[in-house]
Amino acid sequence: MPPDRTDSNLAKVIPLFGRRGSRNTWDFADVVEPAVESPVVRMTPHDIELAPPDADDEIAALTASKPIGQLRSLLGWLDTSRPITGRGVPRPGSVRELAKAVDVKLDRRALRSRSMLEIPGLMTLWDAAKAAGLIELTSTTAIPGPHAHEFAHSLPGSLTAHRTALSHIIRRHFFTEDPLRPSPAVDVVAGQIVLAAMTDTPRTRLPAVGPAGSGDLYEHIEALILRGMLDQFIADGWLVCDDKYIVPQPFRPAVLDAMKSLPYYQTGAANR
Repeated sequence: MPPDRTDSNLAKVIPLFGRRGSRNTWDFADVVEPAVESPVVRMTPHDIELAPPDADDEIAALTASKPIGQLRSLLGWLDTSRPITGRGVPRPGSVRELAKAVDVKLDRRALRSRSMLEIPGLMTLWDAAKAAGLIELTSTTAIPGPHAHEFAHSLPGSLTAHRTALSHIIRRHFFTEDPLRPSPAVDVVAGQIVLAAMTDTPRTRLPAVGPAGSGDLYEHIEALILRGMLDQFIADGWLVCDDKYIVPQPFRPAVLDAMKSLPYYQTGAANR
């Protein structure tokens, strides 16, 4: 579908978001239908029923995704050990080397950072590696974890580690403290699209975001963030989109695990 960069299409995207300043992240739901061109059903991860994928198909798909490839590169960079700071991250002098190894581009703010803790792209991978047992930390070094060898070689016994790692990375896209994220409504809309992508009624591809023009700049930025999130998921390989957004079957257990961990599905916010 060729992109149609018109203000009318942008106008369809803008109503996806809650009212500015609203603390109810579901304010968007009453007007989302025109943008996604399908009936609006407020879903939670608990509404999704999955048919377990074949284990070989699942690990093959996970292995081929970009985030898992980055984690394999992280293990290659780690080798037998790397020195860490007292806060459990690589020392500042090795951050650029790690970023190059895992293909994370550092912007100006990241290049000025005095700790990897200030670089979300690297911290997401580092924390995912810890969560999946790919690395372990001592007081002074990071070393390969109990699942590192099987993971690096995509052996059948590493399926759980693969799933855990990707789930952790997906979760970080939604549950973020990024000050540039203006509203949690963006996360909720993206989450609804992802949940629907695991059902028989997936959402239609959103129209391209046109120039801001005379519209509300705040809403324009939210529309760009939403499209950026979905484009990132597609680039990572676990979401595909021709005319509709689909999570391929082998990725669904990891994706669903990530969605179940989101705080607004755990606290009942989805039912307000």
